[in-house]
Amino acid sequence: MAYARYRPTSHFIAPHSWSNDPCGAVYVPESREYLLCYQWNPGTTEGGNRAWGMAKSKDLVTWTDCMPAIWSGTSSYDSFGVFSGSIVSRLARGERVLYLFYTSVSAVPIHWSKPYIKGCETQSVAISTDLGRTWVRHASNPLIEGPPKAAATTGWRDPFVSSSASLADLLGLSRDHDFMMISSGERDHGPQLHLYQSGNLDSWTYVSTVLDVQLHSIVSSHSTLRWGMNFECASFFTIDQTDYLIVGIEEPPQESTRHNGHYVLWMAGKFVVNEQGLPTFSIESHGLLDHGILYAAHLFRDEKSRLLQLGWADESAKKHIVQGQGWAGCLGHPRELTEIKRPMDARARSWSEWKIDGGSETMTTLGIRPAPQVETLRAGAPTAGSEAFARFNHLSSRNFEVKARFSGLARTEKFVFNLLQSPDCTEVTKLIFDLERETITVDRSKSSLKQLGASSSDSGRLRLMPGEDLEMRVFVDVSIIEVYANNRFALTSRVYPSLEASTMAAYDFGGFDQRNIQFEYWQSLRNAWPERDSGCGILPELVPKTGLERSESVITASGIHVETAAVS
Repeated sequence: MAYARYRPTSHFIAPHSWSNDPCGAVYVPESREYLLCYQWNPGTTEGGNRAWGMAKSKDLVTWTDCMPAIWSGTSSYDSFGVFSGSIVSRLARGERVLYLFYTSVSAVPIHWSKPYIKGCETQSVAISTDLGRTWVRHASNPLIEGPPKAAATTGWRDPFVSSSASLADLLGLSRDHDFMMISSGERDHGPQLHLYQSGNLDSWTYVSTVLDVQLHSIVSSHSTLRWGMNFECASFFTIDQTDYLIVGIEEPPQESTRHNGHYVLWMAGKFVVNEQGLPTFSIESHGLLDHGILYAAHLFRDEKSRLLQLGWADESAKKHIVQGQGWAGCLGHPRELTEIKRPMDARARSWSEWKIDGGSETMTTLGIRPAPQVETLRAGAPTAGSEAFARFNHLSSRNFEVKARFSGLARTEKFVFNLLQSPDCTEVTKLIFDLERETITVDRSKSSLKQLGASSSDSGRLRLMPGEDLEMRVFVDVSIIEVYANNRFALTSRVYPSLEASTMAAYDFGGFDQRNIQFEYWQSLRNAWPERDSGCGILPELVPKTGLERSESVITASGIHVETAAVS
C-alpha cells in the first residue's frame, strides 16, 4: 500500500503514525504564531497517547512541525500516557506564560466498560516561558489527584481550562479566576461534567457537578439522541447572553450507529445555581456539532478573538489498510462557532436545535462554518458561472472545494454531487442534498469496489426556513470529505476509493433552473505542509522517544515552581 494513497494534503495531519485528538491550540501574539498540539503515538498505527505532538503556523492552514511538547514521563503519575487537555495563555509580570493542562495516566486500561483503577488518571500541567519552544512539568504534579466519584468513576480526563464571566459572576468570584471542566461519568448512573476553580492556575478547588445525566436517557423530549456511558473532551463558552457546552459522548458500540460509538453534542442554555447553591447547567437547546465522524472537539480563539473549533477525523478504513499506510487520523479544517438569530418560526418550538425567546419572538442556534482562514487554502482563481457548470462534470481531482447557493426553492428538490468517481461510475461517492426529506447525506455504498472502508452513509438533518436559500461548501481532500450548509450544519466523512482513476466529479440538479444557482469551484487546494519531505512526509527528527529525564528545578517568570525536563 503506497504511503500517500489516502493521505490528505490540505488538512492538519501528523508526520506519521497514529494521531487523534487536537488537545491544545493557542495563538501567541509575541511570535504571531499558532501552536497546535495533538495526541500522538509515534512508531505505530495502533491507538495510544504517548505524546503531545506539536506544530506551528502563521495562518492556521499551513504548518511546520515542532518537537512534541511533552512525552509520557518516567514519573509514576504519567508514565502510561499524557491524555488530552488544553493550553492557557497568560501574561505574568509582562512575560508570556503558556500552561499545558493534561490528564496524566499511571495505569491502563481506562474505559467505561472496565473497573476503574485507583489513581490511573490525575490532572497535571506543563509550562512554557519561551513561547512554546520548550515545556517543563510542574514540581507539584499532579495538581488534582483523584475523581470525586472514586471507584465508581467511568473516566475522568481531558481538562478544559478557561475563564468564564458567567461562572465567576454566579459564584461571586472576580473575573480573573479560571475554571477547569473535566469529562467524567459514574458507573451505573450516567455521564457527568465536574467543575473546578482556581485563582492562580496552580491550586484547584472542586466546585460542583455541572452536568449530571441518566444513563441511556433521551437528551430532550424533542430529540432522539441519548446520553451514553461517559463524557469526553468537554468545553464551555459564552456567546452574548447564552452559555454553551460541547461534549463528546461515548455510546455502547453494539447499540450505536455512529463511528466507534462516538458523537459530539453542543448544548445551549445557562449556568444556574441549584437548591444547594452549586452551579449546574440548564439545557435550552442542543444539536450535533458534526453529523459524521468528527470527534474530540477542541476550542480556542484566533488572533481576532474569533471562537474556533477543531476535531479529529478518525480512519474508517479496514485495519490492514491503516497498518499498511503507516499513519492514521487527521484533523478537520478549523471551524468558526457563532450564534445565529432568526425571527420566530412556530415549527421551531418542537425542534431541539433552536432556543426560543418568546418575548422578542426570535430564536437562536449555534452557527458552524469553515473558519475564514480556510479560504487561503484555495489555489488560484475559481471556475465560476456558466463555465463552472460546463466544466465541473469534467473535473479530475482528489483535492478541491465546491461552493454553491440555490435560491427560489420549492423545498422538494434533490441536488446530487458525484465525488471521487471512476470513469465508468462503478465507483463513486454521492453527496445528496434532499430538501424534501431535510437531509444531507454522504452515500458511501459505492465508494470502494474492494470495500476498503465503511460503506454506510453519513447523514444529518438540515431544516430550511421559509424562503431560505440552500448554501453549501464542500471540501474533498483525498480521503476526507467535509460538508457545510447554511452556516449551521457540518458533516465529516472518510472514503477510500480502490481505483486510481476515481478522481472525477459530476452533478445532477434534477433540471433545476441554473439561473437560480451561484456555483463555483477550486480544482486544487494548497499543501498544508510545504516544508515536509514531499516523498513520504516522515521527518527523521520526529522519531519515537522513550520518555523524559528529570533535571534541576527552576522558578518560572510566573512565579510557579516547576521542574525542567529534557527529551532523552
